[in-house]
Amino acid sequence: MSTSFIRILAEEVTTLQAQFPHLAERLGRARTLLETGRMFVEDSGTEAMVTSKDGTQCWHVNGNCDCPASLHRREACYHRLAFRIYEKVVERLAHEEECYTLNLAPNVAPPTIRPEWLVQVQGRPFIRFEGLLELAHARGLVSLETVIVQANEAMAIAQCTAVFSDGRRFTDIGDATEKNVAKHLSPHFIRMAATRASARCLRRALNISACSVEELSGEEVGHE
Repeated sequence: MSTSFIRILAEEVTTLQAQFPHLAERLGRARTLLETGRMFVEDSGTEAMVTSKDGTQCWHVNGNCDCPASLHRREACYHRLAFRIYEKVVERLAHEEECYTLNLAPNVAPPTIRPEWLVQVQGRPFIRFEGLLELAHARGLVSLETVIVQANEAMAIAQCTAVFSDGRRFTDIGDATEKNVAKHLSPHFIRMAATRASARCLRRALNISACSVEELSGEEVGHE
């Protein structure tokens, strides 16, 4: 996490706490959530997933939040506050013409993506997981650990952590349901959640914005 992000985050939270003293405690928890990397913003930038402190639960934030606290109070839970603060920080970073990417190593050249790792779907390029994995190994990947955070008949959520030889660590999550994976993979949607988490984690580590093929829904792939 960049020093600029940490600096602006502290400034924004301090300002908000002074303006809304009754929310000071919740704003402090929102700051800690962001500093500890428990918010995973989707590529769209309009929604995020938040994990609990022990990593056993996940909540979806997109203007609302499905956490238990949101069901019992009118005011925003600290997950929603954290997402709004994140948006404000990113806006300020953009204004300062800085590019923020979590844990991106300095002076790392963009990776070279071989043509055979790319798939065209609806006219857009998507990278295969095998390509991400090979690139990561070339950059010093020493560990890729994926755990299932939540799994039931409706949805599976997995979290992946990648560790590199220089000590850098990256974490991200992925989800899957029977309906948003290819039909022949629907019985294995829990494993697809793990694969998607791994792909998102490696994309974050390698600073690759192109979505992976494995993250696409069955419907998107089927249209090609």
